[in-house]
Amino acid sequence: MRRDTSLLTARTFDVLVVGGGICGLTIACDAAQRGLSVALIERHDFGSGSSFNHLRTIHGGLRYLQTLDIARARESARERDTLARIAPHAVQPLPFVLPVFRSLTRGKLAMRAGLLLDRIVCRSVPGAGPALPRLPLSRLLSVPEAVERVPGFRKVKSMTGAVVWHDYVTIGADRLTLSWAVAAANHGAVLANHVEATGLVVENGRVVRAHALDRMARSPLEIDARLVVNATGACVDRLVPALAPIRGTLLLKAMNLVTRQPAPSTAVGGRTAFGRYLFLVPWRGRALFGTWESPDACGPDEVDVQRRAVGEFVADINQAFPWAGLRLDDISLVHRGVVPATSGPDGTVRPLGVEVIRDHGRARGPEGLVSVAGTKYTTARAVAERVTDLLLRKLGKPLEPCRTATTALPDLDHVAGVAELARSRPALGAACGDEGAITGAHLVWAARHEMAMTLGDVLIRRTPIGALGYPGDAIVSAAAAIVAAELGWDEARTVAEVAAVRRFYHPFI
Repeated sequence: MRRDTSLLTARTFDVLVVGGGICGLTIACDAAQRGLSVALIERHDFGSGSSFNHLRTIHGGLRYLQTLDIARARESARERDTLARIAPHAVQPLPFVLPVFRSLTRGKLAMRAGLLLDRIVCRSVPGAGPALPRLPLSRLLSVPEAVERVPGFRKVKSMTGAVVWHDYVTIGADRLTLSWAVAAANHGAVLANHVEATGLVVENGRVVRAHALDRMARSPLEIDARLVVNATGACVDRLVPALAPIRGTLLLKAMNLVTRQPAPSTAVGGRTAFGRYLFLVPWRGRALFGTWESPDACGPDEVDVQRRAVGEFVADINQAFPWAGLRLDDISLVHRGVVPATSGPDGTVRPLGVEVIRDHGRARGPEGLVSVAGTKYTTARAVAERVTDLLLRKLGKPLEPCRTATTALPDLDHVAGVAELARSRPALGAACGDEGAITGAHLVWAARHEMAMTLGDVLIRRTPIGALGYPGDAIVSAAAAIVAAELGWDEARTVAEVAAVRRFYHPFI
């Protein structure tokens, strides 16, 4: 997968997807696989927004059963198993344990009813396939059983038991996201990261092209397309403000914390005094906590980490997990992003509960524009299937069946290619950082074959070197020298790239 922006201007595409998060990438993959000519542009790096800042879990929607949303629970269970089937290399099964208290709506009786529904839902969807057997059924635990699984539950007052269920965790979450980009390219899609859509051109009431800027070359581009899909996540209203894609979309800041605390063997749920559920997820040997949402709406660019907000999150964690004893200096990285939200009847702002697909031609807007917002990571493939069905209808093309649920995603573990690089340049065989299996050859491979255009692309999303926190000045400088030599950076550019990586980890370096 190589970046060639000249291909974006060489023809008129059936579909231009703006936004390279999990939503845009799955749409591009599905549309290309079904025979459409597809281009996709992303203003930063693939999967660098909300798709990077999630809890690394692929969940089956058990929580939706609390509100009897059977349809969403069933879709989540189906898509969880689908991801396990098409990318078994990218996920691992993981038990989740949540304490139960005396409560009419959250006590044992309610949980038994929920578990019965869960069994019905899970048995009504296909299994994960031969590569990964069907996950164990959820069940209730007694207090002694719960404490045996999670010794910290000894400090949880008034607990009457616990519920245990199984979902998946993605160890290489960013590689899984990137695999959708590689799959789209393999099916003929033209993709380019670090290309920003700056506006859309409307002629005779129809969107016909996008103005764009190649942020690497600082050069303008004109991309012609019969249809444009606005999958820009938090920027869904910014792309074409005069056209108001999804008018007045509310936004929330969301955070997850990577910590230096060792991880338990199971994921654990907890509940704050305000009724917010948080989860402790074991990830790469560390405890990952999430997800926290800001109490008030924010703007699309409000992604800076504020120690005050992180402190509030830490206080909530210690309330939900009274044995955690988490401190600010335990934090090594803050996953943060901005997500579409909605306002409840009581005026509270909460994450958008379901995706919104807007065909503007049917809403007195310009024809040829479709906006998508609120897509969940687990169910992105299913959303893409619905969007691609819509695109085919709008183009007047036969409704080709979707095959993304049965087509394996590429495994991006390029052992042979990386080994050959190390053999041809022995200096690249040296390990980079604490991830002993990652060498300089992996950095060069990412720059040559995986469209890594910045030092952050390489260290944060293509390799696990920076997954758990700032790798340290020595490692970052050494990696910068390798990538600079490969991509032809001068000294000023190299210094700027190192500074950008440090800003990403601020203030927890």
